[in-house]
Amino acid sequence: MVFSSPAFLFIFFPLFYGIYFLAPKSLRNGFVLIASFAFYALGAGALTLVALLLLLINWIIAGVISRLLERSEKAALAKIVFIISIITNLAPLIFFKYLLFFAQMVSDVTGMPAQSVVGGWEIALPLGISFYTFHFISYLTDVYRRQILPERSLQKFAIYIFLFPHLIAGPVVRFSEVKQQLDVKRRVLVSRDIFWGMVIFVIGLAKKILIADPLGSVVDAVHVPGHVLTTYSAWLGAVCYSFQIYFDFSGYTDMAIGMARMMGFRFPRNFNRPYAAQSITEFWQRWHMTLSRWFRDYVYIPLGGNRTTSFKIYRNLFVVFGLCALWHGAAYTFLIWGFGHGCLIALERAGVLKIHKWRMASFPVFVFATLLWVPFRAENVSQMNSFWRAMTGLDSTIPFWTAADMGLADIKVIFLLALAFLICLVGDKLFYRLRRRSFKMPVTVGAYVFVLYVLSCISVVERGFNPFIYFKF
Repeated sequence: MVFSSPAFLFIFFPLFYGIYFLAPKSLRNGFVLIASFAFYALGAGALTLVALLLLLINWIIAGVISRLLERSEKAALAKIVFIISIITNLAPLIFFKYLLFFAQMVSDVTGMPAQSVVGGWEIALPLGISFYTFHFISYLTDVYRRQILPERSLQKFAIYIFLFPHLIAGPVVRFSEVKQQLDVKRRVLVSRDIFWGMVIFVIGLAKKILIADPLGSVVDAVHVPGHVLTTYSAWLGAVCYSFQIYFDFSGYTDMAIGMARMMGFRFPRNFNRPYAAQSITEFWQRWHMTLSRWFRDYVYIPLGGNRTTSFKIYRNLFVVFGLCALWHGAAYTFLIWGFGHGCLIALERAGVLKIHKWRMASFPVFVFATLLWVPFRAENVSQMNSFWRAMTGLDSTIPFWTAADMGLADIKVIFLLALAFLICLVGDKLFYRLRRRSFKMPVTVGAYVFVLYVLSCISVVERGFNPFIYFKF
């Protein structure tokens, strides 16, 4: 079920919070868990069993690892169990998400038909498997490192994994970040949390419905097979996608953070105006921050991080961005996107790429990010090359503009692009000053949010909705 769908906005959302607010304090945890199971099962169907089985396995294994670590002579055995548990979690992810891609890679290298490797299988991807796999791995790793104690209550652990706001597309929440909140037995309604949670939820909804989806219609139009690209349409489609994916994904996480806050859970922030960054390194410190920190703490630092030789530092960077690329999708285009960012960060670290000295604020970062969003969005390498050739002018047969391009940029699209540039690229100092003034009076904020909510609902009813981009990961 999509957060921006009529079924969620007009049925699940009011029904869930209506029952939650009316339920006795002691029963709210149980209701949250049951509703979260139902929410996930509606989207995942029979594949819900994969998540449930992994839930039970990880809950048991965490307790086993903890007990083994209590005895020093069992430390080696604890390490073996930990390694097996990581493999156990990765195995379903590899099977469902990467098996066909690896078969295609074998086919490309050996010339053997891909169907002879996997027998022409079609594998359905369990909803949110990339996210809940990372939750399981971080939990087990923290238990093994003795940074947290294993959760003895299966109900609390299940709420941590299945809590519906973050289950499907994040943010990536660590157990230690919500442990104390899970321990609350009687959930008291806090009016401040309900108000500001609703504000954050509606802002996220407006990002998705009022900005991301209209820009996405332009992106879809220029990516239709057979569409004749021009330099103008390629750049327009790429820029629209840069803003679409930001407002789409940050909108989702705002909605997730807002809904969780209304229940008394505080999720970590996931975006911090990434297009306002003045280096690619800073961009990744602001974009999908919970995922970036996950790769930093569970991959980059264990590999040696920055405290090793120069060769190994660059190796670590490319390992992280290679895995990050594959996490997003099993395709060559995602690998190109990931290694492209890895190359830019490596050049910055080597002192070759010094964007801050260009005195162009955050604009160069936005251009680099836009160019690399092209393979992320492209259906295949051929389409990616077509866009890059059109955008760079390397193909003299591609015109700059045709009359057909007129329909791609109506007044609404131009307005939304101008608004997106203003929101995303204006300096942090000015942005946060304006935001503080706007959020100073709760009554005014409530009025703004009410208008945004009405406009979003009208748009959903009239134009329908599109799934969130990160739902497919």
